[in-house]
Amino acid sequence: MAADYPTMKTAEIRSAYLNFFESKGCKLYPSSSLVPDDPSLLLANAGMNQFKEFYQGKKVMKEIGACSCQKCVRTNDIDIIGADGRHASFFEMLGNFAFGGVTKEQACTWAYELITEVFKLPKDRLYFTVFTEDDETESVWRSLGVPADHITRLGEDDNFWAAGPTGPCGPCSEIYFDLGEEVGCGCPDCAPGCDCDRFLEFWNLVFTQYDGQEDGTLAPLPTKNIDTGMGLERMAAIMQGVQSNYETDVMRDLISVGERLSGKSYKENAESDLSLRIIADHSRSVTFMIADGILPSNEGRGYVLRRLLRRAVMHAHKLGIEGAFLSNYVDAIVRLMGHVYPEVVDNRELVERVILSEEERFGVTLRQGQAYLADALEKLEGTVLDGATAFTLHDTYGFPVEITEEICADANITVDKEGFEACMDQQRERARAATKDDAEAAWSTYGG
Repeated sequence: MAADYPTMKTAEIRSAYLNFFESKGCKLYPSSSLVPDDPSLLLANAGMNQFKEFYQGKKVMKEIGACSCQKCVRTNDIDIIGADGRHASFFEMLGNFAFGGVTKEQACTWAYELITEVFKLPKDRLYFTVFTEDDETESVWRSLGVPADHITRLGEDDNFWAAGPTGPCGPCSEIYFDLGEEVGCGCPDCAPGCDCDRFLEFWNLVFTQYDGQEDGTLAPLPTKNIDTGMGLERMAAIMQGVQSNYETDVMRDLISVGERLSGKSYKENAESDLSLRIIADHSRSVTFMIADGILPSNEGRGYVLRRLLRRAVMHAHKLGIEGAFLSNYVDAIVRLMGHVYPEVVDNRELVERVILSEEERFGVTLRQGQAYLADALEKLEGTVLDGATAFTLHDTYGFPVEITEEICADANITVDKEGFEACMDQQRERARAATKDDAEAAWSTYGG
């Protein structure tokens, strides 16, 4: 896809977006930590996380609104990261937010001005979706010159946002870029909402104007809020005329680190390409998580970190990369992103030390575990690996069960997760019994 409009680097897009909203009177906020100040969230996963108290009315913003570039980590779709060009565990979310100071018309007008006058995207390749019942937003887009056949109405699953069954919610409007008929499904009625790759959604404007009640009714909120998000990596793909987020400038630089270390060239082999993409993605997540104080562990955020790090190490072994290697990615991340996120510079030594320790710890047992699993699969009768074997890999060799599942999937083998969980439960019972025995022994020792 050759761009028929000015191209921009990722850093240029980030700066242009934030400068634009600052010029409109929005206050620039730095990204919050990946460890959110919200017990309901494991990791920061959206730009609006740090503004929750403003939405709830607990804090009041003096300015008309806010803007930010938020670092995010999401791992709910980790199994397909690298398999396509859009999913990632780490990404940057550009957002602007308002808590009663900006109208729906203003938010849409600003969005349209930014993408057509600053980014200079061709208007005939822009498409918009609105909630089925949201006449107001469609009217706004039409007043800005968007033709009717570039606006699609979609239902609640696509164009109505809610944090849960009750609480703040409202309709949303998404902006799409037409990547061209050549990547579409060929259907004459193809439009945003189709499952094909032709229309790429890159910006979502959420209008949180209701308070969902337990009986299903929608009560108007005291203030109508604006929560918008533009995926920086997706916008970079559009502005650089490429089909995949992994072909944008920042991600391509990280992939080149893997090329140098492995001696393999990107886009020559599908299997090695997948590993190069996964390591490039996971290296960013790991670096930023440790820089924000998250350490590897067997639960919570630490488990997410450990799984990402070990998954990167596993794919490095697939590429033939031996020994500790992730510090090379940290170097590149500091160079590419340190000017925006100083925490990766300030905590670089900690990041490298934690990564090295985990690489060495996992590397010692990786080959032994792989050999154990290969032997088990060779002896396997059927297509299901028993839970006890998966547990041994977890308990003895440090394989998260998800990694065992990935390796097995390559051989069209599934893992007996129920059997694995049963073994885990038995281990917990043994641990509780041992703790009780130790406590009783200590009590006896001190004459209790």
